[in-house]
Amino acid sequence: MKTTQKNPLKNTLVVTGSAGFVGEKLVVEAEKLGYSVIGMDVRKSTKLTCKQIVIDLVNEDFYRLIPKGSVLIHLASLSTDSACRETPQLAIDANLKATMSVLESSEKAEVSHLIFASSEWVYPEKSEITEQRESDRLELSDLNSLYAITKLVGESIIRISARTPYSLLRFGIVYGPRSIPGSSVESLALKVFNGEVISVGSKKTARRFIYVDDLVDGILTAVNLGVSIADKNPINLAGSKLITLQEIVQTANEILHKSVALIDGDKPASIRNPLIDRANEILSWQPKTEFSMGMRKCIHAMTNEPEMKGIF
Repeated sequence: MKTTQKNPLKNTLVVTGSAGFVGEKLVVEAEKLGYSVIGMDVRKSTKLTCKQIVIDLVNEDFYRLIPKGSVLIHLASLSTDSACRETPQLAIDANLKATMSVLESSEKAEVSHLIFASSEWVYPEKSEITEQRESDRLELSDLNSLYAITKLVGESIIRISARTPYSLLRFGIVYGPRSIPGSSVESLALKVFNGEVISVGSKKTARRFIYVDDLVDGILTAVNLGVSIADKNPINLAGSKLITLQEIVQTANEILHKSVALIDGDKPASIRNPLIDRANEILSWQPKTEFSMGMRKCIHAMTNEPEMKGIF
């Protein structure tokens, strides 16, 4: 992964959610750039060598653990819509109370920059392709997801209350190499690998999927630019183009030399299309990973079959 050059001041980075999929990748890349990193999560990651603090962000007072002048990247959350629906009280605690706690601790610790991981879920789903920009007026009444609501409210809490310079980064749907599928890209690709017949509500459902390395590059670019971007909120970090469920299956079939069928349920499509013009303008950032190559890496990570070597 190509990332921006390291900050000559070598700020300490404090990363909440460091044991998560994005968090682990972020910590590893930050350390490669020369940053000192402190990870905070409810569990430790066996993949990380940085200092890791096991902590409950909601119920513990932790500002003394944050070095003065550090950059705090708040990734921790209950990060799936299904988990939020199943445990709504936990969703409120993990996504709102924890954010309020992080904000308060950031101010007490006098961090130099707070970066909040928001999501493209704050944009309402559309049945037709519609350009969605950071300047759009967003209403809670347009959202039908508790996860989405917590992210939009989390943004509002920071926007209204923060006395620390902050940046709001709206992540697209992240995909990348991991052993267990975490997005529809990985899930559908694995179904193709296994030769399963696939049924979806609408083959036209689409997202701007973003490969995890590209997302980490965008976050670290924001870190490097520092408070100079703190008044330019929010910023979408998403993929370079819309990818439909049909295109995911087609790409997987091409890579694996299969012809798995896709059954369309003929339901209305669900489309979110957050444009990334602002990220390009403010951060000079854009995704670099071609979708087919990203999927190849995902398939290899999930299957680890010897014959997979032949498709790379």
